[in-house]
Order: sequence, then C-alpha cells, then structure tokens
Amino acid sequence: MSTDFESLTNGLLEEYWRLNPVEATNAGVYRYNHNLPDWNEAGQAARQSWRKQYQSALSQPGIAANPSQELDRKVALAELAYFQIEEEWQWLNKAPAFYVEEAMSGINYLLSRPDPSLSAVAKDEQFLSRLSQVPTLLAQGQANLRPELVPPEFVEIGLVAARGAYNFVCNLELPAVSGAEALRSQVLFALLSYEEYVRKEIKPGGTFATGPELFERILRERHGLDLTPQQLYDLGDQTARELQGRLETLARQIDSSRSWQQIVEGLKADHPTRDTLLQAYRDEAIKARTFVEQKELVRIPAGEIFEVRPTASFLRATMPLGHFEQTPPFSPTDNLGVLYITPVDPALPESRQQELLAAHCYTAVRAICLHEAFPGHHLQLWRTKLEGTPICRQFRSTLYVEGWGLYCEELMEEAGFFDTPALSLWQLKNSMWRAVRMMLDTGLHTGKLSLDAATQLLVERAGLEPNTARGENLRYTTSPTQPSSYMLGRNRIMELRKLYQAQQGQAYKVADFHDRLLAFSSVSPAFIPDSLSL
Repeated sequence: MSTDFESLTNGLLEEYWRLNPVEATNAGVYRYNHNLPDWNEAGQAARQSWRKQYQSALSQPGIAANPSQELDRKVALAELAYFQIEEEWQWLNKAPAFYVEEAMSGINYLLSRPDPSLSAVAKDEQFLSRLSQVPTLLAQGQANLRPELVPPEFVEIGLVAARGAYNFVCNLELPAVSGAEALRSQVLFALLSYEEYVRKEIKPGGTFATGPELFERILRERHGLDLTPQQLYDLGDQTARELQGRLETLARQIDSSRSWQQIVEGLKADHPTRDTLLQAYRDEAIKARTFVEQKELVRIPAGEIFEVRPTASFLRATMPLGHFEQTPPFSPTDNLGVLYITPVDPALPESRQQELLAAHCYTAVRAICLHEAFPGHHLQLWRTKLEGTPICRQFRSTLYVEGWGLYCEELMEEAGFFDTPALSLWQLKNSMWRAVRMMLDTGLHTGKLSLDAATQLLVERAGLEPNTARGENLRYTTSPTQPSSYMLGRNRIMELRKLYQAQQGQAYKVADFHDRLLAFSSVSPAFIPDSLSL
C-alpha cells in the first residue's frame, strides 16, 4: 500500500514522462513511445503548471515521513528548481540545437532502446509515428527561437546538429511499408528548412551566459552547495596550481629533459587507427572490469551488460570524443550500458584526423574506460537502477555521477591498476583538466571568459589540443555547472571516505564504503550525510 508521499512522487514522475516522452523512452518507460514532446505555448504552459504544482506540494511541512522520503523530496525539489532556472535563462528561446536533438534522440532511442515486449510491427508503428512528428517539433522550435537572444555559439552548434540530423535520417533503415519514403522526404525537407532558417534568418545577438545570479542559484538550489561563482573559480584555480606542481614533479621522475606537456604529447603518438578505435575501448573495458572484481573494489551485481558503439551523427557537434548512456533505470529487461565513441570522419583533413586519433591514444582509452565503464558510470548507474528509489533513478545528480567517475580514476591508481608512471601522469593531467573546468564553467557563464579565451586557457593549463578544447568549451556553454561537477563531486566523495575510514578504524574496507555510498543512488553528494546513513 503506497503512502501519500509515494503517491505524490509517482504522480510527479508520471506527468514528467507524459510531458517528456523522449526522456521517458530513455528511462525505460515505454508507454509514450508514439509521441514526441510538444514545445508549443500549450506544452510550455503545461510544464510550468506541473513544476509549480509539485514545488508547492513538496514544500508542505511534514510531507516526508522518514529520512528516505526527505532525501527524495530534496532531489525532486532540486530538479524542479533547475527547470525553473532554465525558464529564466530562456533556453527554449536561444538554443536551436535543442529541438533537433529532441527530435533525433526520440528516433534514436527507439532504435537503440525499443520496447522489448512489442512485436516488430508495433515497434515500426512507434518509429513512424515519432518520425511523422519531427516537422512539427522543428516548426515549434523555429517559432520559439528569438534571434535577439540566440548567441553565435548556439547558431554554430545548431547548424552542425541540423546537418548531422539530415545525414542520420538519410541513412535510416525505414520499415517496408507504404508511405515510409515519402515521410523521410518530408522530414529531410523540414531539417533543410530549419537549417536554412538558423543560417539565414537568425542574426545572433544574445549570450549563452546564465549570469552570476542564475549560476549561483544552480549551485545552491540544484546541487545544495553554498558557493559563489568567484569561490568556485578560485577553487578551480587553486586546485589546478596544486596539480601543476604534482605534474611537474612526476614528469621530472619520468624524464627530466621533458616537460609534462611534452611527455603527454609523446604518449598521444601511440593510438588506435580509425578502424580499431572502438575495439580498443572494448578491450580496455574488459581489463578494468576484471581488475575491479579481482581486487574486490566495488561489488558488481549480476545482470549488467556493457557495449561500445559509435556516437549518433547528430550529436557529434557537442560530443567530439563521446559520451556514456546508462542502462534504462525503469526497464526490467534492458540492462545495457553503452559507451558511445565519436568516430574519426575520413572526410576530414588528414591533420585533423590525426589530432582526433591522438585524443584517443591508448593511455587515454584506458583512463576513459575507468571513468565511463568499470568502476565508473556504468557500474554506479547499474547499482542505482537496482537500489534507488524511483525519484533517485530518474533525477540523477551530475555531481554524483561525474564525481564518482573522477574518483574512480584515482581509486584504480591507488589499487595498482596503473602499471606505468605515464598512466599516472595522464590521470593527473585529467584531474588538471577537471580543475580548469571549474574556471571555464564559471568564467563562461558569468561573462568573465569568451569562448576563445576559455579555449586558450584549456590548451595552456590542461594540455588539450586547440580543436578539441574548442569543442569542449562549446559543450560547456550549453550546460552551466556540469563541467564543475567532476571535481566538486570527487571532493565530497573523498571527504565522506575519510570520515567513514576514521569511524571504522581497523575494520575499514573500501568495498564496504562503496556499498554505503552507492546506496544513495545518484543524489547530490552535498545531500549525503556525513554518517552515510539515512
């Protein structure tokens, strides 16, 4: 028998999925698979009404009857607060790529995450239904966009997303039914029209920056952090300086005749080919999983599946290297986590191809697999699926998810997985990158840094090559506070581990700490009590 609080949160989630059917499919909730979202005025009004209704209901005194429900209440209110901040940021009025990615993700999820209970015919019906709604969604986007608010960076991202979507739809394998090819033509025409509108009609005049006030509200209301933007920037700068010293010390031990940047550049020369890129990631993920099990670092419940796949073409503008997609948290039969790696386009100039392959050098591949697969995102989110409440499964904190990923890189070094000093140097370089991200994130969204200045800072301080650095910073413009979440989350996890280790004394086991920590699913680490108990 459900409690009043459970009924309330179940209602919140059901209406969220109805209003956001693409996210529902991604989460493994398949009952809205025929639909794409409405982003017209009525759809936006319905979302605002939903947000306000549940902000009010969850703010009532005594609504949570126990510590677990209180944690759910905090998580839900944090997400609702961010939805409100997005409205004030006017995201829907300034982000052309958003509508393309909504439409294409809706199609892509049906291909990669179909409802396993349906027949092939029913799956085709859902696919064609969503495909038929793409022109309407793009028209809604065009109506919502306000050229005076659109920043030039978002125009750039939108144009690349539209071209990628066009190629994606061209290459779709359509169901063998009457009218399918005509429908493809309609969608392609809509994408070309949308791209032409963004290219010719939008004379960008806006800024991507949230401004310091909204940025601080995200830190406080979404993540539970009592930090100002300046404090976050200073923390990034201080952490980067400390890591710089460690990098220089380790570099002298490896080769006193070269700087750490020169050693890193040397490592980049050893990389997979275009054809072997994805297999290199598969091989390293297997090695990492085996090590985690042998050392009993983090318990891996049975049933998970992991794969490496190429990134969808329409996402490659904002995902220059790749991204991770968790197992759907509400699907009882789909246990697959996917690491998407962006292939190197053979049509690019040879010099650019070599730059991209260097970013996937074998040392980088090993570090990425720790972060993304074992014991990183895939394992952590698999545990969330098995152990989390519905609210915590749906609304995950980037501070937890990315903080855990960065923590895992250090954990694997502590446990002896790094078999060369060069890999330790690479991990320190990655930590430097995450520290500098706090400066970039804050600087970009408070207006302290332009895109060009942020790119130069990432090249100089973290050693990224210029094109990759620019692509990273383009992504940061669309996701305020997410770039800072790696180091912020890692710091809180390390703090909790030290507290737990001191409490346990000689009885301390790292796997026990991880069990306690992972039992909190993916909530902001700021919401986790020092005692690690509810």
